[in-house]
Amino acid sequence: MMLLTFLFLFSIFTTINCQMNESNYGIVRVGMLFSKKTEMFKDFQLYQGTAYATMEALWLARINMSDLQFINFQYSWEFPECDTPMAAGKTFELINQEDEPIDALLGLGCAESAEVVINIGAYYNIPIYLWSVFTSNYQNATNTVQVTPNYKDFGRSLGEILDKFNWSTLCLIYYSTIEALNSCNYFSETFLSTINNEYQHINVVFVKQLNNYNNSTLNTLSKQIKARSRIIILCFNDYKKLRDLLLNFYDNGMSNPEYVYINVDADMDYYVNAENKSIFIDSNVPNDGRDMDALNIAKYMFHAQVSMRGGNSKRHNYFRSVAREVMRNPPFNCTTECEGYDRGTRYAGYLHDAALVYYISLGKIMEIYGGEAAIKNLSSNAKYLRKYSEGTFPGITGEFTINNKYARISEFSFSTYKDSGLNIDTWIYSYCNGTPVLTLTYKDPKTTIWANRDGFQPLDEPICGYSGELCPESFIKANPVVFGVVIAVAVVILCIIIGVILSCFYIKRNEAKKEDELWKVSYFKLEEYGNEKDLMSKRSIQSIGQVSQKITEFSDCNGKYKLYMYKNEIIIGCNFNVTYELNNNDRKHLRMLRMLDHENLSKFIGYAIDAPNPMCFFKFCFRGDLRNVFCSDNNRITIDLFFSYSIIMDVICGLQYIHSSPLGYHGYLTSLNCLVDERWQVKITNYGMPFLRKLETLDSQDLMWTAPEIVREEVPTPSSSSDIFSLSIIITEILNQKSAYDNTDVQGGVDEVIYLMKRNKLIRPKIEPVLDNTPPAIILLIKDMWNEDAHERPSIDKIKTLIKEMFNCKSKNLMDHLFLMLENYTTTLEEEINERTKELVEEKKKADILLSRMLPAQVAEKLKSGQTVSPELFDSVTIFFSDVVSFTALASKCTPLQVVNLLNSLYTTFDSIISEHDVYKVETIGDGYLCVSGLPIRNGYLHAKEIANLSLQLIKSLDGFRIEYLPSEKIRIRIGINSGPCVAGVVGLSMPRYCLFGDTVNTASRMESNGKPDHIHMSSEANKILVEKIGGYITEPRGEIIIKGKGVMETYWLIGKVDENSNNAMYTSYKNSI
Repeated sequence: MMLLTFLFLFSIFTTINCQMNESNYGIVRVGMLFSKKTEMFKDFQLYQGTAYATMEALWLARINMSDLQFINFQYSWEFPECDTPMAAGKTFELINQEDEPIDALLGLGCAESAEVVINIGAYYNIPIYLWSVFTSNYQNATNTVQVTPNYKDFGRSLGEILDKFNWSTLCLIYYSTIEALNSCNYFSETFLSTINNEYQHINVVFVKQLNNYNNSTLNTLSKQIKARSRIIILCFNDYKKLRDLLLNFYDNGMSNPEYVYINVDADMDYYVNAENKSIFIDSNVPNDGRDMDALNIAKYMFHAQVSMRGGNSKRHNYFRSVAREVMRNPPFNCTTECEGYDRGTRYAGYLHDAALVYYISLGKIMEIYGGEAAIKNLSSNAKYLRKYSEGTFPGITGEFTINNKYARISEFSFSTYKDSGLNIDTWIYSYCNGTPVLTLTYKDPKTTIWANRDGFQPLDEPICGYSGELCPESFIKANPVVFGVVIAVAVVILCIIIGVILSCFYIKRNEAKKEDELWKVSYFKLEEYGNEKDLMSKRSIQSIGQVSQKITEFSDCNGKYKLYMYKNEIIIGCNFNVTYELNNNDRKHLRMLRMLDHENLSKFIGYAIDAPNPMCFFKFCFRGDLRNVFCSDNNRITIDLFFSYSIIMDVICGLQYIHSSPLGYHGYLTSLNCLVDERWQVKITNYGMPFLRKLETLDSQDLMWTAPEIVREEVPTPSSSSDIFSLSIIITEILNQKSAYDNTDVQGGVDEVIYLMKRNKLIRPKIEPVLDNTPPAIILLIKDMWNEDAHERPSIDKIKTLIKEMFNCKSKNLMDHLFLMLENYTTTLEEEINERTKELVEEKKKADILLSRMLPAQVAEKLKSGQTVSPELFDSVTIFFSDVVSFTALASKCTPLQVVNLLNSLYTTFDSIISEHDVYKVETIGDGYLCVSGLPIRNGYLHAKEIANLSLQLIKSLDGFRIEYLPSEKIRIRIGINSGPCVAGVVGLSMPRYCLFGDTVNTASRMESNGKPDHIHMSSEANKILVEKIGGYITEPRGEIIIKGKGVMETYWLIGKVDENSNNAMYTSYKNSI
């Protein structure tokens, strides 16, 4: 803003300075014609707010053409006030002034006076630059340059737009005022002439210039328009009256997408209607309250006006704001008269551009012919000046171009309103240099130019015509009485029909509810079959049979499935790990599944809606699935060709029934879903429920049988063709008698197979029939069935026919065939049973020996017979504890394996000694050794003797024991003995142990831990029994010592037997240590 202010002050200074100084090239006199007293023209072209533009143009021209600074421009102006005779006289006076005749004329403010002024100027060859005339009648004159756009080009642009949208029938309504220079009159006359001459296929069927403005007139006008056209062109100089007309249109039902209103802004300025005002908003106080109605019809109105590139810019606004300051200075020196004219008029910009074209044209001549000569001879020569007035100029109304007809090339816009009518969105620009060229700014018309019309372009004529004449009158309007009777009868009939329909619906709904009860299974009423508690019970251990074993294997091998007891029969529960809520279509599907019945289909039992996850149930077959029959290592059935044929035909028949049923396809056919019942009949299970299966994510194991188009997700759902692929894999497994892809060269198993299949690799199982008499043709059939192209796979009916022809086994029955096989198998089986019985006896002996080593014989016998082993109290037993002295130090010198070997050698020696005594070895824990005598068979007080003899013998045995890895080391042990009561019993189910409990055990352990190496440490109870009850042993009192957890106890050393040599090493060692 500071820069613009500086430039303004600089322009005033340089202009005044140049005019005050004597120029080098001479004087150029410029004449101008204005209105001065006609207040109605105040907004458009009055002298007080317009003349200043010539000074602004001169400043801009001198910047661009430096030679203009050497010219002294002088100005003369007159005020003919749009009076034609006065305009002629004033023009003549300006041209023929004795001392100061003008060289050029900038005018004219009024179209009425233009022609006579132009003719006078032409007579004297004076150039005239038109700046406030928008008609195009003067382009043939020899002395004019028109710097304004014209109505003819405006009309051509509208005609081109009407052509584009095939709008050929239209109305023209206009209202003109002298305050707006009668612009709508001039536009309407020019538009009608242009349409009639250049767009003859467009019919202006109704033209109305409004004069009397009242409701009656407007209502009549609305009816006339409705009957003639839907394309209405409006040109109004009074926007209040335009709003009144639009509201009348609204009241007459003309505010809908059928109607197209084009509001022509004939003022030819850059404002949307009035400056900063909306034609749809009532500015009166109080408001009439109909702004929303006016804005409603505004949705169906387009705005057409002149377009100025850069015209409404900050530069232009500043230009209008300096009007008063410039007018106060020479050459105008307008002070008092210009009071109140703070902004330039709307057309001041056009005067600026007209003066600019003249100045620049003069500057061009000066550059070519020389400054002084040009001023003297050519400054008033219209012919030469017009020649150099062509080109593009940086006008204040935006950049503009003067063509070779010395008229401005017009640009127009076609827009819709926004911001309550204050602004516009322009969708089409028209560049008119004789022939309009349209430029579209939108890409999708539905969301832009037709957005307010639901995306549809309005038609030139409604489908039913303007008055509905193209659509015949309906029967209702033509015969209202008859129609009333018909309606009454129809209502009665309709009520009857509705009643029947409701009754049928009610009956059908009740039937559906009853049918729903058939498939509903209460999850909480199911009893899980073969749960852990059952399997671990005695009964399960003893009486589980072959069928139960297969059931357990089935449940274990299929984590997705569980077996339940339901109404005294075993059923399969299929668990879907998804969250889903049934809808009506799903219930209908479940009712359909419940109705399916075929000898090769496992019966659908139902669906549990109260389970944690969705679950469906099918009847179970006791022989398991096909893989149990053909691919199991434990299978003892001799499978021949007829058996394979029967199984294959059962699968085909079941699948054929599914394909012909409303289900249409299985979609999840695998060997695991083909169960075999006790009669060796195959029954397909796990069918239906597509609404759940599409939510599941299958792993590679489940995809082994799946068609490649499903694996690659090339199709959204399975089909009967994908079932054929799955059937081919099942038949291959039956022929090969092994799982699919087990015999392929692919490394990585099933996961790798599925990965390669997803990568469009052609991978299939190898067909290697186990039976030599397998028909070769079936191999070719299988290859056709797993064709990569689903459309090339044979149908199930064709497959069934071909299989029958290949095997040629029509008359036999599978059960008869199996009975014959079983008879032949009986003899072989008896021999095998005898052999296996012998092996079983031998293994039983081995098991008994092993069990007797783990548990006392009496206890082991009770467990084998299924009896419960209850804990038992023994009044008097003797317990032995020992451990290796400094075992940790010894172990640190050995490897773990050597430590194990050392303990094994030591305990093998101990075990061999125990077998010579009535002693039971309880357990070994690391280097600790626990034994007991007196249980489980009571032996009076002999238990103390047995333990004493064992202890003495163990210590003696260590004299000759050597450690292979540590030859310099010697094994020494501590022994603790205690006698007293004890409880013994079997603890645990897994690896059961015969354990001892009681304080006697703890005291024995304390005797050992408080003893000395190679010493036998006894409690007073053990010593008392040994000395007083049995006798024959040498003991020494150790005295009273503090025992952890026991306090002060009197203990003894066992030295040896009475009859032993007192000089033996052990006795001597004892004596030395005491």
